[in-house]
Amino acid sequence: MQQAASSRLEATRTTAVSGSGMAATPGSRWQRVYLLGDSLTQQSFSVGGWGARLAEAYQRKFDVVNRGFSGYTSTYVEAILPRLALEDQLLLRKDVAAGVIMLGANDAVLEVDKRRVSVEQYVANMKSISACLAEASVDIHRQILVGPPPVAEDLWRAHCETLGREMNLSNDNTKLYSDALATLAKDIGVAGFLNLHSLMQAEDSWHEMLSDGLHFSPKGNEFVAEKIGALLDGVLPRVDLMYPAWDAIDPTNPNLKDV
Repeated sequence: MQQAASSRLEATRTTAVSGSGMAATPGSRWQRVYLLGDSLTQQSFSVGGWGARLAEAYQRKFDVVNRGFSGYTSTYVEAILPRLALEDQLLLRKDVAAGVIMLGANDAVLEVDKRRVSVEQYVANMKSISACLAEASVDIHRQILVGPPPVAEDLWRAHCETLGREMNLSNDNTKLYSDALATLAKDIGVAGFLNLHSLMQAEDSWHEMLSDGLHFSPKGNEFVAEKIGALLDGVLPRVDLMYPAWDAIDPTNPNLKDV
């Protein structure tokens, strides 16, 4: 049986620290919002992307960290997470105020794509990912799970044809993964679950939220940023801007060493 990510986290931490001379670093006053996912997250730091919009909203309050991996399934992310948590010093710094995990779009590919992950394995992977983050100091009550968005099949089929690939997604199949994640989110008690598959399709002209049938258009990024931001508002602590405003500083005697 595959070892759970949370168990591998401790093994990875012990091996890396003992083998490299790494020492624990003190926590930073700058708290982080940790984004974990696939291309929908990786691309979120593009101009107008949902992650970039969050980073703008949280300027001088929280550092938004993007750990999106294009093409990755939950199986791939579950495999790298123990090492990733160590590299990002999640456990050492203990400064992640909230985690946003958006996975499932690639798990839900059809059988023509070898990356396909069964619904049951997807749920097991997401549970392991959540547990690993909790072990790495991102408490379950500060985690937000985001399900895969709907698929505009005509757009995605045209995109696949342009790339010379077979059509590998269906909207109905993706819904199975979204529904399964909704159940898991309720069972494990995360801070919030965002059902993009349902919420986006409730909007008029929802196809316009997708640039190629899967990835977010500017309109889609605005929608996702608003929805995730609303959930984060219920999780993140209320903090003031880091360091004094410029007009609150005496330019003749700045005295900023101890702020």
